[in-house]
Amino acid sequence: MSGIAVIAAMEREVSALVQDWELSRLEHASRTFPCYRRGSVYAILSGIGAGNAELAARAAIEKIQPRAVVSAGLAGALMRSLKIGNIVMPNVIIDAENGTEYRSKLGGEVIGGGVLVSSNAVASPDAKKQLVERFHGLIVDMEAAGVARVAQQCGIGFRCVKAISDEADFNLPPLQRFVNAEGDFQSGAFAAWAAVRPQYWMKIAALARNSARAAAALCDWLRLNLNEQLQAAEVVTLENPEFSKT
Repeated sequence: MSGIAVIAAMEREVSALVQDWELSRLEHASRTFPCYRRGSVYAILSGIGAGNAELAARAAIEKIQPRAVVSAGLAGALMRSLKIGNIVMPNVIIDAENGTEYRSKLGGEVIGGGVLVSSNAVASPDAKKQLVERFHGLIVDMEAAGVARVAQQCGIGFRCVKAISDEADFNLPPLQRFVNAEGDFQSGAFAAWAAVRPQYWMKIAALARNSARAAAALCDWLRLNLNEQLQAAEVVTLENPEFSKT
């Protein structure tokens, strides 16, 4: 096994990185995923959500057989100290739905470090506070747990790198309703919805600016660090050792 497979939810998260890469398709479980390649590094677009990210990671392992998978993308801050464009590399991934914990293991030691919580919905400020209280989370996304689960089950290396696109107190528009089952964001429907709601215009413009800044920071990190020397970790699964759903 060789090479690295980066799993990202949306093209805009990695477009600056892959603009001149070779484009192909990966098929798995009746799904087709865009796949960009340069040398031994691949970037697969999964769509939004942990389930879609899991399918894309399985497609990558089946077709590419990488030595490591990387969950890369944008994330929301759960702490006020994190600002737009900050890069976070969490070593603990928690699936908010069931509390399953995935810890990175390097050099024979289980690493603690920052906690990313993968949620099944776009997190509001109130939801973010609950994730902090329940899981002691640092950041929130919607995909990393799916990729970590596949890495653990398949026994391959794993890394996670996220760029902050919305700060802890930023109240996102209701984006979740515009994500379809395959994880595609319905931008046309969202634009039509927003066009008649001027109270959201400034917030949507700010989100677009912040997301572009975060994506640029993410692509800069990936451009510098994606190579065969990238150190990947074994994933150790802890079945809800500290946290409960109640």
